[in-house]
Amino acid sequence: MEKLSHTTESIIDENVERLAELFPEVVTEVREPDGSLRHAIDVDALRERVGDVAEGQRERYQFTWPGKREAKQEAYRQIDKCLRPCPEESVNWDTTGNLYIEGDNLDALKLLRNTYAGKVKMIYIDPPYNTGHDFIYDDDFARTKADYDAESGDYDEEGGRLVANPESNGRFHSDWCSMMYPRLLLARDLLSEDGAIFISIDERELAGLQALCNEIFSSDCRAATFAWTRTSTPPSLSKKARKTIEYVLAYERVRNNQKYFGSKLDNGDAPLLNSGNPVRTLVFPPDLIEFPWMKSGIIAPRGDERVLFSDSIAVENYRNRDAVSLTGEFKWTQQRLDSEIAGGTSFVVKSSQFSIRFQRIDDEESYKAPNNNLELNMSSGVGTNESAVSELEQLGVGELFDYPKPMTLVRCLISMVAALDKEPLVLDFFSGSATTAHAVMQLNAEDGGNRKFIMVQLPEACDERSEAAKAGYENICEIGKERIRRAGRKIAAEVEEQNRQPKLGEEPKKVPDIGFRVLKTDSSNFEDVSAEPAEYTQQTLAGLADNLKPGRTAEDLLFQVMPQFQIPLSAKIEKRNVNGSTVFSVDDGRLVACFDRNVATETIVAMAKSQPDYAVMRDASFTGDDAVSNFGELFKTYSSATITRVV
Repeated sequence: MEKLSHTTESIIDENVERLAELFPEVVTEVREPDGSLRHAIDVDALRERVGDVAEGQRERYQFTWPGKREAKQEAYRQIDKCLRPCPEESVNWDTTGNLYIEGDNLDALKLLRNTYAGKVKMIYIDPPYNTGHDFIYDDDFARTKADYDAESGDYDEEGGRLVANPESNGRFHSDWCSMMYPRLLLARDLLSEDGAIFISIDERELAGLQALCNEIFSSDCRAATFAWTRTSTPPSLSKKARKTIEYVLAYERVRNNQKYFGSKLDNGDAPLLNSGNPVRTLVFPPDLIEFPWMKSGIIAPRGDERVLFSDSIAVENYRNRDAVSLTGEFKWTQQRLDSEIAGGTSFVVKSSQFSIRFQRIDDEESYKAPNNNLELNMSSGVGTNESAVSELEQLGVGELFDYPKPMTLVRCLISMVAALDKEPLVLDFFSGSATTAHAVMQLNAEDGGNRKFIMVQLPEACDERSEAAKAGYENICEIGKERIRRAGRKIAAEVEEQNRQPKLGEEPKKVPDIGFRVLKTDSSNFEDVSAEPAEYTQQTLAGLADNLKPGRTAEDLLFQVMPQFQIPLSAKIEKRNVNGSTVFSVDDGRLVACFDRNVATETIVAMAKSQPDYAVMRDASFTGDDAVSNFGELFKTYSSATITRVV
């Protein structure tokens, strides 16, 4: 019986498989120290296949920094960790499709990758800005707690995740790039083919971040660099210029023709003639165009086949009832005109202006491309740092965050790529004040959408002198979760109030999904049994009769195995009692699992008869090897298509 791995998938093995699909002849086998064989790439064969390569000291265009190699390896390093469910901290655990993940975002991205690769439509992140004062994530796990303690007071029981990055540090920019690089590599894997990532940044790391993204996503996939007016720095703190602008870099997963949506297109009167356009003659069906002399009953001079209205427009063959020809400086070609007519566009010649105007049928796809100055894309603007604080003040958590992003800014960005797609998955792995979650819920309330969010945030300890600590919050995650709870209640109350006083002919609005499941990154649920044989004693062997760590529950095990079958972490979970054993049915029966000890044959038969796609049990569920074999045989009898695994 095949066993499930406790570690995350090997990205390197996946890359080898992708190369093998393209060039089968470059794949070979190498023997590992333990004697096992694995596939590897024959670099010499690959070089022959692709021709000239840039290697060694050969000059090439590249962006590099001290620590880049290690940062890339960190993205590919497998981890033996899991996500543990916390229903008691969640809202609407059983029904919500939203997730709040508490822990290091590098670990979280690796744990999310197996389930959500290629499924995230939009990512928004507001990473540390590297100002010389902020803390950044440090991924050098080899260092000791004492090392971290010497650098910074922000550490945890595993040795820390946040270290100060002062400008005096010789690796000031390198450390920041090394922190961002593996996270962006993993983020790209999570994006769907039509997905995009938006990254808030200031001018200090704008060039470096763009160079990073050009390498990871490709410069061809850069969609735009947006600017927004955050606020103005006080004159006393401004040396050269007062900073009022911040930036949002936008990159697509792959280059595509997807339209970005800005402000609503005005489908009213618009000129078809503008000076500077080519002079063309266009043919119109007479029933689609109105002439002022026809409305007033005025008849043009007989025998004159051409009536000149002005220097820019002339009507030819006006007596021809099958078609009307107009000559002028038109924006469109005949092909474009025919396409517009087919779409329902109508036209009128205005006598007062001697110009032809067009009017399109209004539809929800009629949007202008967004302006790269985000302020111009919404009539009310996209907000500032001050308005962000005001948004938080309305929820009672106004002074608990430094420099939060306004909810209206993130809402605008989501609308850009998902104005028509009302069910996309939105990810923010530097969640902070949970602005993105608030924006998703607010947008759903406004347009009836069903967008879902995944928030990821490290539980950074609140400074004991901070307003947050004084209010009783121990870490940022506690504030972020509380912000989502309060925002959800406020949105639900607003929707219910609108439904009490509906407009004539308006359907009642539904309260959007305002819940979220809380999951926390942790070490694997299983003890490490990879020690050398000489290290085992009779006592340690007895302790391995059940390798489950103390305090871990069946629900913990379930959430460790769900990603290995690409079951969404928000999937519906039913807990059933079958012949005295607890059986989980997940995602409408796609997965069944039982982790009890000494599970009866009747229970396994019942599981098999439900005909799931996947079935999982524990080693400890069986009394011996015969029972394990019986597990597989019973499923072959009652549900031969089910994939069975033991953990």
